[in-house]
Amino acid sequence: MLNLPIKILQTQQIEAAQATVEFTGINTLVAQWDALAKVTSRHLVLIVNAASEDAVAQRDVELILNADGGANYNYQYLEGEGVVPSAARADGQTEIIPLPIPGTTYANAFGGGIILMPHAFNTVNHKAILAMGGAAEDEVETSVGRWASAAAVTSLALSLSAGNFAANSAFQLGVVDERYLVEEIDLAGGAGVPSFDNIPQGEGDLAVIAYARSDQAAVEDEVLHTINDDAIAANYPARELLARAAVATTAYPVNQECAMVSGDNATALAFGIFAGTYFQYIKGNRPLFIIESGYHESTGPTAENRVMAGVRYNTEPINKLRFEPNAGTNFIAGSLFSLYRVPKRIIERVELTEDTPLVTFDNIPPNFESLLLHVYARTDRADILDFVDVEFNDDNVAAHYDYQNVRGRAAAADATQSLAAQFWFLVSGSTASAGSFGGGSLLLPGYAKTDRHKHGICLSADIVDRVRIDSDRWEDTTAITKIDLSPNAGTNFLAGSVFELEGILRREGLPPSEGMSVD
Repeated sequence: MLNLPIKILQTQQIEAAQATVEFTGINTLVAQWDALAKVTSRHLVLIVNAASEDAVAQRDVELILNADGGANYNYQYLEGEGVVPSAARADGQTEIIPLPIPGTTYANAFGGGIILMPHAFNTVNHKAILAMGGAAEDEVETSVGRWASAAAVTSLALSLSAGNFAANSAFQLGVVDERYLVEEIDLAGGAGVPSFDNIPQGEGDLAVIAYARSDQAAVEDEVLHTINDDAIAANYPARELLARAAVATTAYPVNQECAMVSGDNATALAFGIFAGTYFQYIKGNRPLFIIESGYHESTGPTAENRVMAGVRYNTEPINKLRFEPNAGTNFIAGSLFSLYRVPKRIIERVELTEDTPLVTFDNIPPNFESLLLHVYARTDRADILDFVDVEFNDDNVAAHYDYQNVRGRAAAADATQSLAAQFWFLVSGSTASAGSFGGGSLLLPGYAKTDRHKHGICLSADIVDRVRIDSDRWEDTTAITKIDLSPNAGTNFLAGSVFELEGILRREGLPPSEGMSVD
């Protein structure tokens, strides 16, 4: 979910403590951008880098759309706090709680994350959200929500479960940048099964966003993916981390599952959502995928938030990608599927042609809104997995790096907090299946600011043994100008590993002034 091509339309950084932050006239902002870029935006994005002024460990961010204060909001979340994974579902609320931020228990700490609202401007069906975020190293959370309204999103308001946002809290409103669209399949005219049959072959990843409802006569249905017409279920091993009502668990799916969405017996107008990445899809290795999905059903008690990671046991490049319901026949009218090729606004890309102990990014400009770091790697550690140690600005003091994670591994979901550890990414080790590379994406909002510790949200997997979501903190207020990456237990990253540092777009500028490819 983190690896999306985002265009920032408006940034707000508050100068003093404030109870509510509002974005209004979203329809006007989007229309202005669409006219300039000659696109039709579909998906709304919000990046939060904020703190509470209260002397607490964390506060929940609350989201209201279009000034609707009625009991029209529903959500399901999965979280990790300390060593405890947990899950909960909420119905008929007066707001959605998508993610937490830290209070002053963690001095100088900021937190938050990313919120995605797919098909946010349609006027036929309910609005869905996916979110991923954390309160420094206190808590990490992923959630799915639904606003029971068919109105297009034109405004949003953010507040806290108690108290105020602290001074200098920052909020970035944007859209998924449609200039990087490979193909859109809009089922507005009738039911169907989307198939992307002519995927261009180029360096980078494929990112998918879907807003979907199956015709299965149930409240939910699984989504199957098929790569290059390969329908052999055994070729798609995966690991899932999921929250269902009050239960957090993990499992190995038995078919080509990649996501979960609403079925046709769900509440009228309710749609599910999934978003994710197929990493380095042309590299001739077994392609890694990580997808977050979910839905919320009012008549439950059924709701699910799922993160799934896996691989296809074949080394051919991806040139065709098909999504279909597991139990149903079609996705119903109103479903929308968008496929993008990412990343495009590369600061630097490193592809290893020989085994290498250290990868360095030391030419990081200060004028992007946020950084995205993508890792696709395998190390020489004699194990199926390894970790990547992250080091900023030559600071190698482990006590300056903290995390809280929630993981799917072994037979259960679990959680871990560390106050002195730099290993933020999962990757594959040398005994993983041949041709398999692990990795994921790390979002670093406010990386160039000098008034806060740096916060990161990381989603990664080692292929199918485990999948992990991290809320990370670097305890330093200096701007990030250099990033070093090294294996945690192994000696070298193996040849074929790829590392990409991307900048989320500046507020100003069209393609020529942004200095990036728009092919």
